[in-house]
Amino acid sequence: FKKAKTIVSVGADFMGNWLDSLMCINDYAQTRKPENDWMSKHFQFEANMSLSGSNADVRTPVKPSEYGAIVAGIYKAIGGNINAPKTAYDNQIKKVAKALLATKGESIVICGSNDKNVQVLVNAINNLLGNYGNTISFDKSSNTKLGLDSRVAELVADMNAGKVDAILIYGIDPVFTMGDEFKAALGKVKTTISFASKMNDTAAACKYVCPTHHQLESWSDANPVTGYYSLGQPTISPLFNTRQAEESILVWAGNKTTYYDYIKQFWEKFIFPQQSASLFFTDFWNKSLESGVVEIPLNPIISVENFVFNGDVAKAVSAIAAIKGGELEIELTQNIAIGDGVGADNPWLQELPDPITKITWDNYVTMNPSEMEAKGYNTHFGQEEAMNVVNVTVNGKTVNNLPVIAQPGQAKGTIGLALGYGKKVGNIAELVGKNAYPLVASTKDGISYYGAATLTNVETTEPYHIACTQVQHTIMGREAIVRETTIDVYKEGNKEEFNPTPVIEVSEGGKLVEKELKAFNLWGDQPVENIGHRWGMSIDLNTCTGCSACVTSCIAENNIAVIGKDEVRRARTMHWMRIDRYYASTYQNVGDIEGTLEKTKEATGKGTTFSYQEMESPADNPMVIHQPMMCQHCNHAGCETVCPVAATTHSNEGLNMMAYNRCIGTRYCANNCAYKVRRFNWYNYTAYKLFTDFNPSQDDLGRMVLNPDVVVRTRGVMEKCSLCVQRIQAGKLEAKKAGSKVVDGSIQTACSSSCPTNAITFGDLNDTKSSVRLNMENDRAFRVIEEKGQEPNIYYQTKVRNLTTEEA
Repeated sequence: FKKAKTIVSVGADFMGNWLDSLMCINDYAQTRKPENDWMSKHFQFEANMSLSGSNADVRTPVKPSEYGAIVAGIYKAIGGNINAPKTAYDNQIKKVAKALLATKGESIVICGSNDKNVQVLVNAINNLLGNYGNTISFDKSSNTKLGLDSRVAELVADMNAGKVDAILIYGIDPVFTMGDEFKAALGKVKTTISFASKMNDTAAACKYVCPTHHQLESWSDANPVTGYYSLGQPTISPLFNTRQAEESILVWAGNKTTYYDYIKQFWEKFIFPQQSASLFFTDFWNKSLESGVVEIPLNPIISVENFVFNGDVAKAVSAIAAIKGGELEIELTQNIAIGDGVGADNPWLQELPDPITKITWDNYVTMNPSEMEAKGYNTHFGQEEAMNVVNVTVNGKTVNNLPVIAQPGQAKGTIGLALGYGKKVGNIAELVGKNAYPLVASTKDGISYYGAATLTNVETTEPYHIACTQVQHTIMGREAIVRETTIDVYKEGNKEEFNPTPVIEVSEGGKLVEKELKAFNLWGDQPVENIGHRWGMSIDLNTCTGCSACVTSCIAENNIAVIGKDEVRRARTMHWMRIDRYYASTYQNVGDIEGTLEKTKEATGKGTTFSYQEMESPADNPMVIHQPMMCQHCNHAGCETVCPVAATTHSNEGLNMMAYNRCIGTRYCANNCAYKVRRFNWYNYTAYKLFTDFNPSQDDLGRMVLNPDVVVRTRGVMEKCSLCVQRIQAGKLEAKKAGSKVVDGSIQTACSSSCPTNAITFGDLNDTKSSVRLNMENDRAFRVIEEKGQEPNIYYQTKVRNLTTEEA
C-alpha cells in the first residue's frame, strides 16, 4: 500500500479484518500525508460501512452480489477485452479507471470476496496495470490467514468417514465457528485433544484437554512476512499447572528437548545461516531476542519480465455474470475488537466501542436508515430508546432476537451482522450477543459470508436497549471542532483558506473589528511556555483511522474500570480516551463544514432552527471523520477554576492534574469541561457486587493485570487522562540517571506508543526541535474550540481529503 497512489478496494476492509490489517493500515497511513510529494487516492465499494470505507476519499455503497460485476466493469474500463455487464455504478467505475490508468504501476486493486472467479479478475486488473513487481511484490508475501477452506472441508469429510483416528486442536475454536457440523464429525474421532488456555466450545467437545500456557508465559517464533522472523519470549512464569502445547507435542514425539532449546536449535540451523551481520550464533541469538524481529535478505523469486498471467478471464467473467442477487442481502463481518470471537470473552474488548456504530456489549443488524424508517423501525439511539428486534434467516438457518440499528452508508437492500459474539463473558449468566456463524454458507468454492436474507419482526415483552457511547452523529457545521479541506485548496498554500486563525469580533467605535484570541484573557497565564518542559500532543486526522488501538492501550495502562452494558447505556463510560466519529450531514460540502447551515437553509427552504434539526441527521452515504478526544490539558482550564477543593490543578509542565484523595465529587469540573472528557466513579467499580461478574479487577487473576504505577480510583472520585504522567516521570528519571536531557521520542504515552499509523505524536512543546513542536507549527495545526480561550496543549492536524473542490 505504501507505494500505491491509487487504492481501489471492493468489499475488502483492509483496516479491519482483511488479511494482515496491521501491516496494511501502517503502509496506508504513509501515503496519506498531504505534505508529501503525493497523496494516495482511495476508492471503496462495499455494503457495510467499514473502517476502510469510513476513511475512503470516494465510497460507493453496493450489494455483495455486485462485487464481481464491479470488478469486471473496472477490468473492461482499463482496457480489458471482455463483455462486462452494465451496472448502476458505471459512472463511478469510469472515475476509478481514469485514476488507475493515470497511476499505472503505482496502484493496487483488492477485493474481499472469497469467490475464486472474482479474484482471478482482480489479479488480471493488477496485471494489466503493471502493478506486479511494483505495488505487489513477488518476493514478499503475508503469511497470515493462509488457511484453505477446501482443506477444512476435506478434513470434516474424512472425520465423518472414520478416516481420522486422532485430532489435535490448537489456537482455534471450530465447534464455535462451524457449529454442529464440526461437532458431529468430532464425535466420530477416537482421540480428540484440545490445547486450550481456557475452556471453550471445542475444548468442551473434546475427550482430552491439555491446558497450554498463556501467550505471555510462552516461547514462540513466527514468520509473518517473507523475509521477517520474530521471537516471542515469556514475560511471566506460568500461573497454573499448564504446559505449552508445543512442548507437549515434543514430549509425545519422544523428544526430551525443551521448547526453548528446540526454537534455539531451529534458528541456529535454518535462520542464522541466512544472515551475515553476526559471525557467532550466540551474538545473533541475543540480538534477535533484544530486537524481537530479524530481517533476512531475499533472493528474487521471479522477475517481472518472466511473469506471465495465465488466469482464465473469460471463464471468470462468465461465472460472475451468473451471480444472482437477492432482494435483501446480508454481509457477515467482524467487529474490530471481538474479531472472529477470539476476544469475545474479554470485558475490555466488549466495552470497546465499535469504531463506526459506537455500540458496545452487543452485535446487531445494521440497516440503511431510510429503509428502517420505511419499515417503521426506530432509528434513534439513547438511554431509554428501545430497538426493534428481528430474526435473520439465511439458507434455512436462523439467528433469533437481534436488534436493528440505523447505519448511515449501508447499501440499500443489504444488512450487516458481526460474527464472533454469543460467548460467555466472566460470570455473566447470559451469553453476550448472538452467534451468527450458523449463517455462514459453505459452498463448492469455499466459505461465503454473503447471501440472501429474510427478516422476521419479533414482538418483545421487554425493551431491547443498546449501549452506545455516541448519540450525536454529525458535526452540525461546527468547524471549531474538526477541520477538513480538499487537496487542491491545501496545495495552494493559503492557510487562511483551509485552517483560518481563530478571531473574535469586538465592537470598537461602533464597528465590528476582528482581533486574535491573545488580545483577550480571563485567566492569569500559566508559566509553562519556554520554561522547562511543556508536555503536549499532536493528532493527525489524516492518518488517524479510528481503529481504537489507542483506547485499548489507555484502558490497560491506566487501570480503567469495566462498568458493563447497563452503565454504558446510562452514559457513564469510564474511558479516559474516546474517538468521536462524525458523519457529514446531507448538505455538508467537503472542505466547507462552516457553510453547512447556509447550504441546508438554501436547499430545504427552512429557517435556522429547523435547518439545525436537518443537520442532526447524517447523509445517506456520508463522509466520516474520526477524532481522538481526551483531556486537552488546557493552560486556561475551566475545570481548575471551579473545583472548590483544588483537587484539579495545573503543573508547571503544562499538565492538568488530579489529586484523587482531595476530590469530593462535586462534579463541577465535569460540568465546566468544554471537551466532556472527565469521568466520575458513580460506584466503587473495583469492589461493588453489581460489577463482580465482569469487572476483572474484582478477580484475583484479573487484579494481576492492574498497573502498579497507577492508582485505582474509588467511588465519588473524578478521573481523566493524565497524559500518562507515570511514564513522563519514569522517562525524566532515566534521563537524570544518564546525565542527559530528555531525548525527543524517549517518552511515549500509552496511546502514542500503540498507534499503528503514528497519528499521535507526544513530546515537549518547549523543545523547538521536537516532532510535536514541528507539528504544532504546521499550517494544518489547530486546537478544538480554540476561540473559547482555554489554551489546550493538544493540537490536531486538519484533515485533507484527496478530492478537488470540483469533485467534492
